[in-house]
Amino acid sequence: MNFGRLTTPQRVSGVAMLVVALAAFLPWVSILGISAIGIEGDGVLTLVLALAGAVILAFSTGLVGSPRVPGRKSQIVLLVLAVLAALIAFVDMNGAAAIGLYLTLLGGITWVVGAAWQLTLTKQAETSPAEGSQNQL
Repeated sequence: MNFGRLTTPQRVSGVAMLVVALAAFLPWVSILGISAIGIEGDGVLTLVLALAGAVILAFSTGLVGSPRVPGRKSQIVLLVLAVLAALIAFVDMNGAAAIGLYLTLLGGITWVVGAAWQLTLTKQAETSPAEGSQNQL
């Protein structure tokens, strides 16, 4: 694995996916000393989303295997997965929320930011050559 192949937004997304995955095993709700961990409920969904996102990121960027440039479709899928993870944490947020739920929300929002940032970088890279050729005419 060559982590040097990842751009900064992809690294941000990767760390956020790791946080979301680990947070699924932490307490999500705690009332009067009784707690429930994430994988006893919606944490399973966020764990699956984070693992799916990590696999897509690893294979679409060439982190595993030969170097590749991620396509627009894979970046949109990563953004959708990130939004779903953040939305699940936001909907589950309540007065009895514990560290796992807070970390899931924070990781989900960070993942959304990283995925959106990478998508905008790709859009800028696609439009830059076209603008350059128009200026030469």
